Amino acid sequence: MKIFIPKEINNENRVAATPDSVKKFISMGHDVTIEPSAGSRSNFDDNMYKEVGASISDGSSSADIILKVGKPLSSEVAKYKDGSMLIAMLDPYNNRELIDELRIKNITTFAMEWMPRITRAQSMDVLSSQSNLSGYKAVIEASSNFNKAMPMMMTAAGTIAPAKVMVFGAGVAGLQAIATAKRLGAVVSATDVRLAAKEQVESLGGKFVIVESDELKDAETAGGYAKEMSEDFKKQQAELIASTLSNQDIAICTALIPGKKAPTLITEANVKSMKPGSVIMDLAAQSGGNCELSKPGETVVVNGVSIIGATDFASDISQDASSLYSKNLLNFMSILFDSETNDLNIDWEDEIIVNTALTKDGAFIHKEFI
Repeated sequence: MKIFIPKEINNENRVAATPDSVKKFISMGHDVTIEPSAGSRSNFDDNMYKEVGASISDGSSSADIILKVGKPLSSEVAKYKDGSMLIAMLDPYNNRELIDELRIKNITTFAMEWMPRITRAQSMDVLSSQSNLSGYKAVIEASSNFNKAMPMMMTAAGTIAPAKVMVFGAGVAGLQAIATAKRLGAVVSATDVRLAAKEQVESLGGKFVIVESDELKDAETAGGYAKEMSEDFKKQQAELIASTLSNQDIAICTALIPGKKAPTLITEANVKSMKPGSVIMDLAAQSGGNCELSKPGETVVVNGVSIIGATDFASDISQDASSLYSKNLLNFMSILFDSETNDLNIDWEDEIIVNTALTKDGAFIHKEFI
């Protein structure tokens, strides 16, 4: 099969395949073509790909399989060969028209961010691998925008109190944010509607903040994500958050609900209750934001509080992010081919395929689109 790795568009610094993963694809009998400079923003130059056997050119029109990080432009789709395959993070809920273009062109598409949270798919879970890095980067960026020290410091001139950090959402990004903030010496608290997160937060040295409610017994989907809670629960939780947040120096927001607008957890009133110099880092900004004042890609200052609308921190750590993402794709590709013959052999009843496949043979095949 002919595999093509394009250069990502806009400000995306990651690349879908590293020289290591390309070497493995070639050992499986595939031909791999890399668009010129596709890996340069992740410190993988064209010569590194050539050395492992890849060709360097624009192979989009002849490729059987296109591997990408983010969704393609319509102009890119126009070049794809009819009947080819696209594997990427496609953000399907927000890009129905693009998915339709791919369907019309008879392109088989897989959305990697819809990977099910099952044991067998852990090595293919791009959200986990990328969110891990985002959670780390969020704390580093927040601390660089915070004009005080993070750890407690004792000097002859006096003692500096440690920074107080509150993390909203204790998924992969949130847990890494907690761990990173603790390593920097901060006092950390966290909140999440999933009771299962309590033990994880506390194991990292954080204090778990949650309203006691029977509703928490059923606050998690079968896929391991948080469910949207009732209005009564939201009201009680908002009151608890308000009283806690006013004493915090940094808030890291990571709470997301797949396919829906991010829940609003920090109101304008909450922001105004925080001390001047405080920082809110909103990783959910592109999905509506956990803070109602967040703007994607912008920093908004209200009463001295900086609200940073993060876009894609994983892209800022592009070398490591690309290495992890490329391994996710390599592991996913391994289930698409016969291990002995290396021929394409997709099991369309496999739980992983059922959850990630969007289009096939010119039709929508995912339950969210049928």
